[in-house]
Amino acid sequence: MVLDKVSRALLVKLFYQNNNNSAAALREYRRIKGIRRGPLSAVALKNMIRKFELTGDLGIAPGRGRRPVTPQIVEEVTVAMAENAGRNLRSSSSARAVSRQLNIPWSTVRKVLRTIVKWYPYKLHITHQLLPHDADIRIDFALTFLARVEVDDMWPWNILWSDETHFTLTGAVNTHNCRIWGSSPPTNVHEVPLHSERVTAWCGFTANFLIGPFFFEELGPQGPMTCSVNGTRYCDLLRQHVIPALRERGALDSTVFMQDGAPPHIANVVTRLLRNTFGENRIISRSFQNAWPPRSPDLNPCDFWLWGYLKDRVYQRNTNTCWRLKMSIAREIANIPPEMLRASVEQSLVRFQAVLDANGNHIEHRL
Repeated sequence: MVLDKVSRALLVKLFYQNNNNSAAALREYRRIKGIRRGPLSAVALKNMIRKFELTGDLGIAPGRGRRPVTPQIVEEVTVAMAENAGRNLRSSSSARAVSRQLNIPWSTVRKVLRTIVKWYPYKLHITHQLLPHDADIRIDFALTFLARVEVDDMWPWNILWSDETHFTLTGAVNTHNCRIWGSSPPTNVHEVPLHSERVTAWCGFTANFLIGPFFFEELGPQGPMTCSVNGTRYCDLLRQHVIPALRERGALDSTVFMQDGAPPHIANVVTRLLRNTFGENRIISRSFQNAWPPRSPDLNPCDFWLWGYLKDRVYQRNTNTCWRLKMSIAREIANIPPEMLRASVEQSLVRFQAVLDANGNHIEHRL
C-alpha cells in the first residue's frame, strides 16, 4: 500500500506516543482508519522511522532521470528571470544565465517560459496570493515539521529564524517584504520619495538568543553606504558575521539554519557554504531537502512578529540619519526580552498546526 504524507506523519506520531512500539502504533493506526490489516509491517514501520530520524523526510527519495517540469521549477525559473532580467522574459541571455544558475537544462527553461510568458506580469503582481500548488506544499511542510517535533522536542528551539528587511528614514512601506494577499492590484496610492534613504538589516534568532543586526553596506566616499543584497554579499555576511557568532556561542553544531527562498539566499556560493557548515539536514530553505514553503510570511516569525515589532519601536525615536537609524535598530534588538523570543517560536508551532486546519491556506485571519 502506498502511504501519503498525512498517513506517514500519523504513523510517526503514533510510534512515539506508544513508546517506540511499532506493533502498537500499527494497531492504533488501524483502529483510527477502520482497517483490519496493513498498511505495512512492523519492520517496515521501524525502517521508515529510522529513515525519518536520519533525514527528517517523510517522503520517498527521488529517483534518477530527467528532471520533470514541476510547479517548483516553474516558480524558480520565474523568480530568477525577474531577478536577472526585470520584466523582459524574452531575453535569451538572461534565460541561459538562469539555466546555468539553477542547473536546469536550457530546454526546460524554454518550456517554462512558453508557459509563463502569456500571463506575465499580472499573475506575478507583488502579492502573497497562494498559487494552486502552494497549499499542498504548505501542508507537506507543516506535517513534516510537526512530525519532526515528535521525534525531537528540542528541534524547534534550535532553529535560527533569519531574514533581512529595509528600514527607511521616512518609514515608507517596503513592498518587497510587505505584500498584499489579494488577487487584484491595490487601488490606494501612497506617495513616498523615489529614493528614500534606508538601511538593510539582517537578523536571526532562536528561542534562546538573537544574532545581529548586521547591515548590508559598503564603504563609499562619504563613509558606509547601504548596498543591495545579492548572493555574494549575503554569502560574505554569513561567512564573516553569522557563522562566527554562532561558533562563539558554541551553537554552530546544534543550530538549524532557516531562510526563505529569496534569490540571494539560494545562490550557488551560498548553498555551498550552508551545506559545508550545517549539513543538508540542518537547513530549512528552498533548494534544500527541507524546503521553506513559498509565499508564507505568515509562518516565519521574522515576518509575522520581529520586523513589525522593531519598526514600531524604532520609529518612535528620532531617526533622521542612517547612523541614528542603525543605532536605534541595534538598541531595540538588544532590549528584546528572552521570553519574547520563546513566545514567537511557540506561536510558529501553533501556526503550523493552523495550516493543517486551514487546508494549506493563509491563516492570519484565523488567529
